[in-house]
Amino acid sequence: MEVETITQETIKVEGMSCAHCEMRVKKAVEAVEGVRKAEVNLQNKQVVVEYDEGKQNLEKVKAAIREAGYEPV
Repeated sequence: MEVETITQETIKVEGMSCAHCEMRVKKAVEAVEGVRKAEVNLQNKQVVVEYDEGKQNLEKVKAAIREAGYEPV
């Protein structure tokens, strides 16, 4: 049986200005394989992401944010 190693990280995201931006970032992050959950906070300009370290790394999550048109910092 494969053991999951769930990690939670907070990523600051530049460029979000509305609820549409918030939803776009959420969809992009949740589409990354191994991501369990993404909570985007427009007011704090950040996303809290839970992912399985065995299936994913933080750089791929950041790449998905960039591809959606926003800048992770």
